[in-house]
Amino acid sequence: MQVKNVSNNSMLIKKIVGMALFSALAYGVTFIFRIPVNFLTFDAKDAILTIAGFIYGPAAAIIMSAIPALIEFITISSTGPWGLLMNFASSACFACTASLVYKFRRSFDGAIIAIYSAVLVTTLFMIPMNILITPVFLEAPRAMVVEKIPTLLLPFNFAKALMNAAIVLLIYKPVSVALKRAGLITGNVYTGFNKRSVITLAIGGVTMVAAIVIFVILNLGIL
Repeated sequence: MQVKNVSNNSMLIKKIVGMALFSALAYGVTFIFRIPVNFLTFDAKDAILTIAGFIYGPAAAIIMSAIPALIEFITISSTGPWGLLMNFASSACFACTASLVYKFRRSFDGAIIAIYSAVLVTTLFMIPMNILITPVFLEAPRAMVVEKIPTLLLPFNFAKALMNAAIVLLIYKPVSVALKRAGLITGNVYTGFNKRSVITLAIGGVTMVAAIVIFVILNLGIL
């Protein structure tokens, strides 16, 4: 019994360390990979949080989504508590949706379905959030924000979700392998390169190109 308790404690410590590492990395990428679009900004933290959710589960994904959002609020954010709420809601929705689907379908197909389910759910979820919250922290009429949904907010949220999906597809495997070798996760992690690896990279690459095209169109004001 004592050996089992020691083993459980060791696994819990590894999980906490891993979650802390992912939370710190999610905050760190907000300084490294940023794409400004009008008053909005894309960063890649949702991809980091989703990979963590795949490893530690949807509940952990929600907890980890709150940590970088709170640190951003304290350190670099200029949008106040409403921006904090939007930041958390978007990250938690994406990471939790993907990790929840993957929890019940842990396979190659399940991972793809999970990622694109997160894209769809997050894009739709952010529409009412934009209608309710964005006018408050922008101090703008709600009608003006509603007008921006089809030309700015909806395509931005879709492109943001696509970009995070692409990043997950491109880096999930090497991150998992690195964590396995560091002893922070257990279980079987395939380290080779096969047909599925090629398909994953191809899907990720196409998805990233699509997201970049939408960002460019938005920055050029074509819509």
